[in-house]
Amino acid sequence: MKPNLDRIPGQQDRLAEEILARAPRRIEQTFVRSLDPAAALALGRYGTRLATLALRQKSVGLLRRSVLATGLARCLASDDDRDIMVALAVPWIVAQQLGTSPAEAFATVSATLPEGPTARLVQAFGARTDITLKAFGWELVTTADGPDFRPVPWSRSPQVPDMR
Repeated sequence: MKPNLDRIPGQQDRLAEEILARAPRRIEQTFVRSLDPAAALALGRYGTRLATLALRQKSVGLLRRSVLATGLARCLASDDDRDIMVALAVPWIVAQQLGTSPAEAFATVSATLPEGPTARLVQAFGARTDITLKAFGWELVTTADGPDFRPVPWSRSPQVPDMR
């Protein structure tokens, strides 16, 4: 399987950037309801791509934007909690590799999301201490452009641990 930046199209990155630029410092449900639900895909892809860019550029700011885009995408499209945990595992590892506390980075983002299950999930996931790429079906790879992440084929991937 290809690494994230090769397999995830970035055509909608601009849309995601525009949404995040318009987002208030403290996002409320009214802002979320003002967005087209189709924007969830753009935000989710953008969040995934940004995690790799945050690692390459050693940027905690990009890391936080990655978590924010992923969280906002989840607010628009309530998927299974395991799906967002798989997505958040990469920025959690990136935070660790950048030398910043995943708990602090995720709590900062959680405080900007609308109150509710997504904000609580982001904060709780950031506070975990058992996150590994392997446990969430990812691997770190080296590409010609720098480090990137790649999903492990399901046949080699363990089941995602739940929050219990």
